[in-house]
Amino acid sequence: MTPVDHRIDRVDPLDLDLDLADALADLFTASERADGVPSQAKVGPDLLTARRWGSDSRPLDAMFVAWDGDRAVAEATVDLPWRDNADSASVRVRVHPDARGRGLGRALWERAVGVAREQGRTRVHAGAWQGGPGVAVLDHWGLARTSVGVIRRVDLHGTPRSTWDRLYDEALGVADGYELVQQVGSTPSDRVEALVALHDAINDAPSSDPDDEPDAWDAQRLADYEGAMAGRRQTLYRVMARHRATGAWAGQSMLCVNEFSPAEAFQEDTSVVRAHRGHRLGLLIKAAMLRWVGDERPEVGAIDTWNAANNHHMIAINERLGATVVARHQGFRADV
Repeated sequence: MTPVDHRIDRVDPLDLDLDLADALADLFTASERADGVPSQAKVGPDLLTARRWGSDSRPLDAMFVAWDGDRAVAEATVDLPWRDNADSASVRVRVHPDARGRGLGRALWERAVGVAREQGRTRVHAGAWQGGPGVAVLDHWGLARTSVGVIRRVDLHGTPRSTWDRLYDEALGVADGYELVQQVGSTPSDRVEALVALHDAINDAPSSDPDDEPDAWDAQRLADYEGAMAGRRQTLYRVMARHRATGAWAGQSMLCVNEFSPAEAFQEDTSVVRAHRGHRLGLLIKAAMLRWVGDERPEVGAIDTWNAANNHHMIAINERLGATVVARHQGFRADV
């Protein structure tokens, strides 16, 4: 039931205009900051393009907005995977801090889960920031806790460049049989097969749900991902490692710079092909990325990276590079 004096509208992501996107960006920012997440303020163009392009050149599957008069005070989004894990859905609910406690979150959750149920989804993933009220709310609603994700941040302006130079040289001493290749933007056609394999290499990283299928990468998925990043004005930087003797591609690290608000960048996947592990390639390509972006994009002041709390190997690398914890996210699952 919709709380008294509030209405909830379903909004087609393709009809989202900049005025509403600006309002939702303000809501998003206020919600995260109230939950103790020290992130850069969201901006409307970023939110608008993210809802239209997603991560695979498809719009968000559903979004609902709750209003207090003519002011947007809460929203819910629904993402329905279609290539893999087609039995699952991801639901996110955000309520402005001065509109909490009115039942809006529960009303939006029920609408969103209704969409998942109508589409035959039996698993719904959700989450909340530790330190905010959302964890207790989802516990109260009866969702089961799953994994914890941890956001760490590297301060590019506050960390001495010598830190990354030293770690780069250390790793290169072990990985001297490899060369590094830089790539900006979309993948050239003669490298697509190699990039598909490098993306696949992430699939043995810890998963948030034991029932999740690994992401199956192919040329079309790569094109859709890179097209989405371009549509969202996310400039994609890659550092890749290649074995000199055989020419085999061994690993990659990816970083996205949001051109709408470039002061904070986001670390995408870092992966090393199993046959090439044990040569310090993860440390090498990540240190190389920090050196490169620090020189190439001086306006980028921070890089955020998300790791599962049990991904101890990558966490150790990130901490050596200077990353510190800024937020923890508790995952939840509901069976519907």
